[in-house]
Amino acid sequence: MGANEQRKTSRTPLRLLIFLKHLDTGKVQRALTKNIGGGGVCMVTEGTFKPGTLLELEIKLPDCENPIVCTAAVIWCRPLIEPKKSYDLPTIEIGLRFVTIDPKQQALIVQYAKLNAPL
Repeated sequence: MGANEQRKTSRTPLRLLIFLKHLDTGKVQRALTKNIGGGGVCMVTEGTFKPGTLLELEIKLPDCENPIVCTAAVIWCRPLIEPKKSYDLPTIEIGLRFVTIDPKQQALIVQYAKLNAPL
């Protein structure tokens, strides 16, 4: 996060599987959360994303039957591992802010994050 950015909600380090759909192309890919909270998520995946890109997320919480589906905007993106071959995609870390999310589902994320926060 930049010096002028300040998160309004805390995030908890958690590893969860996310499916993300690019709203402009319809392409779907997998990602793994690094941390999550009521305002957004940080995840690791492949590819590159421009700030402002909108993605539809499908987040599977272990204790919930149905996944949480919401829209999020890319806030920042940085490489974690550079590609070894020219055809490899870079492994990147992406910071996302939830744009549209059902308040009940957002409350589930907050509750799950609090219950699974490190002691």
